[in-house]
Amino acid sequence: MSLSAHAKIECYSLSGYNQVLAVGSISVPANATVGTVVTTLAPITYSEQCRFVNGSPNPTETTGTNTANFSTTSPLGFGTDVYQTAVPGLGIRYIFNSSQCSATNVTMTNGTAAVPCVFNGPVGGAFMPASMTVTAQLVVTGHIQGGISTLNTAPEVMITFVNSDSPTAWGQGWLYTGNATGTITQATCSVNQQGVAVSLPGVGTGALSSGVGATAGATSFSLSFSCSPGAKVYITLTDNVNPANQSNTLKLTADSTAQGVGVQVLNSGSPVSFGPDSSTVGNKNQWLIGSSPSGPLQVPLVARYISTGKVSAGTVRALATFTMAYQ
Repeated sequence: MSLSAHAKIECYSLSGYNQVLAVGSISVPANATVGTVVTTLAPITYSEQCRFVNGSPNPTETTGTNTANFSTTSPLGFGTDVYQTAVPGLGIRYIFNSSQCSATNVTMTNGTAAVPCVFNGPVGGAFMPASMTVTAQLVVTGHIQGGISTLNTAPEVMITFVNSDSPTAWGQGWLYTGNATGTITQATCSVNQQGVAVSLPGVGTGALSSGVGATAGATSFSLSFSCSPGAKVYITLTDNVNPANQSNTLKLTADSTAQGVGVQVLNSGSPVSFGPDSSTVGNKNQWLIGSSPSGPLQVPLVARYISTGKVSAGTVRALATFTMAYQ
């Protein structure tokens, strides 16, 4: 007569628990629709370990299952698996994957997710580890206020274990504690026209013959945006040929053939100084456009030639980029 083998399975969280959600600095596109994934954070690794302790009778080898249950009490923000953060309009989805535990893109549905891991090993043997990755996605759940929001709390995730030899669940603490760090910037304006081309008129070298600083060929153009209200809008122009340039004159491209000439951009009649390509409020040579309207926003500018030395005839081409910032 044979008896069925039985041994108690004993499990603990090993590593990766008590996480603080760190999102860094995230920019949300203007007018992003509900359900849009704003960013997917780098996955963290959570691991558990189990072993078999003496049972009756005492087999030498046995198999058991530990199910890690993940849960949150935070309210749903979108669908059945996105939970609301402290930033209105922004939610989070947690995704679990484990080849060892046969989990593929498991999410917490209506507050819970179960990831069962099967262990096989000797009774009285060492702990056997199993690991999984947990990936957090930030998802739009509604209107996000323009400007910068601080994310200091996020939906918590609790861990409980249930083993195959007992229906009793016991807590393992937190996977995510509910604490968070990071800033969320709502990009309140979107660009209506990419790659604005400005054609300066042809001028003779005599138009710039009065010396360094002489200007000619002033030509108006504008940047066009569509905005949602709620933030102050700032802009930085950057010299695409020489991004370190912080003067008010663009360096010409390598295929330009004219000498002793640069290009300036004017805002309200004054030359704009160029700065680093950064969306940080307070960036070097950043300037305030104004409060974002609800709808179109035009930024009128002027481009012109400027003499930088002894002028010789040829082609002139310069490139600039712009970066928006919001507060």
